[in-house]
Amino acid sequence: IIPSSAAASRFEVTRPERVVIETDLGAAQLIASQAAIALNPNAPESLGVSAPSDPSRTQNQVESDVNQLFLLLGLVSLVVGAIGIANVTLVTVMERTGEIGLRRALGASRRHIAVQFLAESTALGLVGGIIGASAGLLLVVGVAASRDWTPVLDLWLPLAAPAAGALVGLVAGLYPSIRAARMEPIDALRSGT
Repeated sequence: IIPSSAAASRFEVTRPERVVIETDLGAAQLIASQAAIALNPNAPESLGVSAPSDPSRTQNQVESDVNQLFLLLGLVSLVVGAIGIANVTLVTVMERTGEIGLRRALGASRRHIAVQFLAESTALGLVGGIIGASAGLLLVVGVAASRDWTPVLDLWLPLAAPAAGALVGLVAGLYPSIRAARMEPIDALRSGT
């Protein structure tokens, strides 16, 4: 900040159009609230003052936005995975129609057939969750190592991801397993041969 007479003589400006005040980190809001009075005590309302937002608030907002983006991407991945598991399980039911008919003819109950396909789809989801969690952890550690950062890992994630994968597999396998369980033995044997 320089006197207006010095600004007029050095920069050929009679009134400064813009004043930039450099502050210490975190002090911008406080200085902005008092700058108009300090620069023009007689008419502080004639000056417009703007200050950048607090860096910690900006950082928190960016972190929140990034977390929401990753959550959305994770949900989309879960839906795509569920559709894939349901599709694979349904194709498996169609290919094993003869086996289902034979098992039913030999005394397997509808419940046994449904549990078999639910177990298979749940195992598929569990393996997918383990692979996904492992890949995610390796990616975090790899990026951190390449940038000389300390990796920050949530310890609950390696347990939650396989559990979520198993749950998605279980839900995705409901329709195919019900369809397999509803097959009549004679019809399944005819179409399976």
